[in-house]
Amino acid sequence: MSPPRLARPRTRDLSVGWSIRRTRPGKSDHPDLVDWNGPLGRWDVDDARVPCTMASALRDVGSLDVENDDGLAALGNLDRSDFWMRTHFAGTDEPSQIVFEGLATLASVWLNGEQIHQSSNMFVPKRIDLEHRPGIANELAILFHGLDDFLGQKRARARWRTQLVNERQLRFLRTTLFGRMPSWCPPIAPVGPWRAIRLETRQPDGLTLERVCVDPSLDGDRGRLSVTVQLTACDAISDGRRYWLEVEGSRHPLTPELDADGHVILTGSAQIEDVELWWPHTHLAVGTKPRLYSLALVETTDGQDSRIELEPVGFREIERAEGRRFALDVNGVRVFCRGTCWTPVDPLALQTDEGSLRAVLEQACRAGVNMLRLPGSGVYEQEGFYRICDELGLMVWQDFMFATLDYPTEDDSFLTSIREEVDAFLNRVRGRACIAVLCGSGEREQQPAMLGLASEDRVSEFFDDWLPTRCAALRPDVPWWPSTPSGGELPFHIREGTAHYFGVGAYRRPLEALQSDRPSFATECLAFSNPAGVTGAEPTPEIRIPRDRGADWNFLDVTRHYARELFPNADAPDPATRTSLLRATVASLMERAQGHLRDPEADCGGALVLNHRDPWQSAGWGVFDSTGQPKSGWYGLARAWAPVAVRLFDDGLNGLRVSITNDRPSPLETRLEVALLRLDGLVIDSAQRMVRIEAHSMFARSLDSILGGFQDSSQAYRFGPPAFDLALARISGAEQPDGIGLEAVHLPPNQGLLARTNLGLEVHGESQEEEDPVLVLSTDSFAQVVTIEAQGALPSDNWFSLAPGYARRIRLARTHDEMPGPARIRALNSDRVVGVSAPQSAESFK
Repeated sequence: MSPPRLARPRTRDLSVGWSIRRTRPGKSDHPDLVDWNGPLGRWDVDDARVPCTMASALRDVGSLDVENDDGLAALGNLDRSDFWMRTHFAGTDEPSQIVFEGLATLASVWLNGEQIHQSSNMFVPKRIDLEHRPGIANELAILFHGLDDFLGQKRARARWRTQLVNERQLRFLRTTLFGRMPSWCPPIAPVGPWRAIRLETRQPDGLTLERVCVDPSLDGDRGRLSVTVQLTACDAISDGRRYWLEVEGSRHPLTPELDADGHVILTGSAQIEDVELWWPHTHLAVGTKPRLYSLALVETTDGQDSRIELEPVGFREIERAEGRRFALDVNGVRVFCRGTCWTPVDPLALQTDEGSLRAVLEQACRAGVNMLRLPGSGVYEQEGFYRICDELGLMVWQDFMFATLDYPTEDDSFLTSIREEVDAFLNRVRGRACIAVLCGSGEREQQPAMLGLASEDRVSEFFDDWLPTRCAALRPDVPWWPSTPSGGELPFHIREGTAHYFGVGAYRRPLEALQSDRPSFATECLAFSNPAGVTGAEPTPEIRIPRDRGADWNFLDVTRHYARELFPNADAPDPATRTSLLRATVASLMERAQGHLRDPEADCGGALVLNHRDPWQSAGWGVFDSTGQPKSGWYGLARAWAPVAVRLFDDGLNGLRVSITNDRPSPLETRLEVALLRLDGLVIDSAQRMVRIEAHSMFARSLDSILGGFQDSSQAYRFGPPAFDLALARISGAEQPDGIGLEAVHLPPNQGLLARTNLGLEVHGESQEEEDPVLVLSTDSFAQVVTIEAQGALPSDNWFSLAPGYARRIRLARTHDEMPGPARIRALNSDRVVGVSAPQSAESFK
């Protein structure tokens, strides 16, 4: 009986025992010329771990603190140095390969003193066959060349200049712009083996899995799978073996053939009746997960099976809606795409462990994010990112890693390299349900158009023809988009196609401008300098405040502008209070702007905030700080993005409008309560009614109609002094984690900052064993922008206003195993801070 012989290659990570030496460019052109045994210099490392960059390796051994500006200055420009790395590993007597998943950027590789590889594209993986060297210690050395010589060479002039980076010759290199964009991120160029290096060994007497391509598609209610598997055979193929694709336990035959290179190619298909669809998590029932189908490759030999589990797949249909405005239909349902422009969790290493990555993505889900954009100025993410997005129901807007530069696609060697890059990435995400859009670049159309170049002067056969054709061939199920922004009469016009919308933001237009600007789909928007923390001032060095190149203002000036608009009567001489107003401003603007964009009357297909996370400690664009803690804007976004959300809109002479959105897959029967109140809690008018909102639908009525008569709810007519100060809308009966989005408070903007007084703010605690404690907040008078600062816990909501006479339940998610410590609750208009101890049982705080 023949033994089962189908297997994955055996892998050995070459991750430990690396030495790093920093040298002057060109000083050593062979590993034997490097002083590996001499004393360590300031920027040398022994026993580094791969994957890494030079900066992350230095940080990991305590030699670099990215928050220390003096240390950054001493480190200098890493692109101007050579770096050598070396390790040793034992050989094997079986067929094997060294796999380099990514080397940044100009790199030469030596094995036992012989040069075996040169790399000039950090995004292209490389496999190198090794000779059989059983029991022999091998020396692997890599030289990462400084870029000065390369960038200093004279080349053809670009058709346009970029404002994104200082070194425009980077257009000739396939490397990330992250770390090279002034004021956006730490000025630390990623250099080194930023992706894994490993040894792969094939079994000598069997079939080794090399590549799997699984292409799911929909045909009505049926799911279809087309499968191609490449196996490497190290001996002859014998008869009597059968191959199957197993889908959820059901087997479908695969046909083997031998190709010209000696590979065994298995092909076949499968059909699933009444297939269950993959959905973004915002459009699923609470507590359910996106549907993924398990797959396995099975070989049967003499009645015995060997099997390899494959990545699960999801079936979904994503199409760009017809018309000049950009929107996505998922499984026939229009989806408002909301989320952020992704930034690497670890800005130095450019990757992180999957546990940390999953925690970050789960936190995104809790705030109602259903799309993340990977901008062309960054990197293609690690494998686990796309796997987790599949599992969590997060869509990915994927730019190819091209930005504002005029890339030399007419150069044959450059063209070959970027075509290899595209194929490597597309094959890596083959079958991933999360990939929602493939976009050719970020701002490659906008930059030349803003400089006055006509469309015919920015033509590129690669970007205009080859790239969309290749995407259609390898991912026909994913909509293509040429660049972002794009689609308007000029690429950056915002009412058609996609836009980078900063009317509300950098251009300091009033919030009401959203109604006249009417952006079609904002792939970037709402960039504000957003201070971290809850209380106190946040001193941020000027160099770390984001700014547009050439502008005489930065984004902290933008936030201050809107703070003056929202709180024109504020007199805040102390830095801590001024910073609190900035935090409150960002939370309010994020919530209100995203609420407007999500409103069906805006006809906006989506809005992605710039950025997800600060790459270093600063009042940056990120809605998370550099440690991963949410900033004030994040909570405003969570309320606006909740799958079930109630909003109050000021429709001018039409009064206030109540809008309830239901993204869930089932109808929502809910009790709607509305009220007009004074600041002291006196109810001027109120009403309740049961409403039904169909699945993936919304409800909208004027507040006056719900109240049963004219109340000048928007205070637009002004026939006399306002009879009320604020409006409230609440819904109940909606199953919603933490209740986020189920209450909306409208305070007319002319109120400004309310006077501080004793509000009668009260807090009670609830707790049960093994569960996070809950704060129950209530107030006698209106509490303007309540903040909660809890030791060892993150509140489920923060920077919200609390209407008098109505309680809010706030869960304190523990950040460690112990119960949270003391909490402090305050409001902008409160004359005192409520300090409480963490609840240990379901009783009031003392």
